[in-house]
Amino acid sequence: MPGRTLAIVGGGVSGALLAIHLLRRSASGTSILLIERRPTVGPGVAYSTDCPAHVLNVQAGNMGLLPGEPEGFLRWVRDRRGFVGFPDSVQATDFLPRSLYGAYVADSLESARASAPAGVALETLVGEVIDLEEIPGGARLLLADGRTRSATAVVLAIGNLPGEYPIKRSMPFYKGPRYVHVPWLASLMGNITKADDVLVVGSGPTAVDIILQLDSLGHHGTIHALSRRGLRPLAQVTGLAPHPSFLAEGRLPTKVTGCLRLLRSEARKAAENGGDWRSVIDAVRPFTQAIWAGFSNEERARFMRHARPFWEVHRHRISPQTLSTVRRLEAEGRVRFVAGRLESLRDMPTQAEAVYRQRGTGSRVTLRVAKVINCTGPRTDYSKYQHPLLINLLARGLIDHDPLALGIKALPSFDVLRYRGGPAGWLFTIGAPLKGMLWESTAIAEIRVQAQALADQLIARY
Repeated sequence: MPGRTLAIVGGGVSGALLAIHLLRRSASGTSILLIERRPTVGPGVAYSTDCPAHVLNVQAGNMGLLPGEPEGFLRWVRDRRGFVGFPDSVQATDFLPRSLYGAYVADSLESARASAPAGVALETLVGEVIDLEEIPGGARLLLADGRTRSATAVVLAIGNLPGEYPIKRSMPFYKGPRYVHVPWLASLMGNITKADDVLVVGSGPTAVDIILQLDSLGHHGTIHALSRRGLRPLAQVTGLAPHPSFLAEGRLPTKVTGCLRLLRSEARKAAENGGDWRSVIDAVRPFTQAIWAGFSNEERARFMRHARPFWEVHRHRISPQTLSTVRRLEAEGRVRFVAGRLESLRDMPTQAEAVYRQRGTGSRVTLRVAKVINCTGPRTDYSKYQHPLLINLLARGLIDHDPLALGIKALPSFDVLRYRGGPAGWLFTIGAPLKGMLWESTAIAEIRVQAQALADQLIARY
């Protein structure tokens, strides 16, 4: 169909990678419209950091953008040895700065644009889409500044949402100067002196990033990392032998308790044979989405209530050098991981007061800090996030939320489902919004497969 336009809403890694596949393989007459509210297309929030301590949590040799080419990123970095900002040497097992990966994504997109077949074009547009209107043959996109564009198909590549509020009873506090809801903002250090104490709500990868960032800026006060269970981050280990496969399609566990028993059993076997539990977790990776698909909604809810924090701390491991820094700061008394449930937040004349109930003892602890930083991780309930685009899509009945509020309801074909209905036929999604259907849907290993498969779908249909 001549004059077709494929619009991608979101220019982070998911959107950029989809655009790369479309640029490489679309037929003449295809226009690709990539809309991103940030001025730079490709890196997204995750890889836009300029903090040198923020490194990848995966080894360089496994971070290629294309399926079947895991060493693509490694080759790209090696080709630029000696350039400003690049290492003089790099190994496949290195954990490189995330800023380099962001540059790799952006460069890969520009290379795909330059080498696209005749009649295939990419337009990048800086702007924020706030509504989609269904029209004959596709949709009309409305931007916040009043511009409109039309497209044959639209892909929501909107990535992770900002986190939930730590507690729901402190809304006046959240509007004040001592609270940071989005930890990636440049204003993070506002009103914080280097000697001030800080409360970080959460203890996962986002909290670790903020701890490293504060340390790199010379902060030497105490950082309190509060989470309900007080779980500390765990590190990757390089050079591990693969664990023998113990799962097979058609014989996967369908109960959370059975799955956990199996994992513990295999971890014990690995330890007895001189191995490591990390290899067991890695052996599960190819089957995670199939296991999730085999869980009933009741089992999925049970997993969310009881197992999710423990799975995520073992699954989403940080780099060895990152853990080394965190442990050093902890030994120096500059970082304290504490377990408890946050009960209240309020402004004081010169500080913020946070009260939490300590896990295990039930006693209340009061902290006085200069700032409270929300590091609870991304929210997943798209039906409650007050962004105009999602509000309007819900009002139009073009999207529906996952039963457990883990994402947007969609089909394995990436078609977005209408509210209590079937697919619109022109609306798709990729990445984080598919968490409810796939569970594992945010790492590069999953995104690169999804981007290729969705590009195949779009090319075949349009």
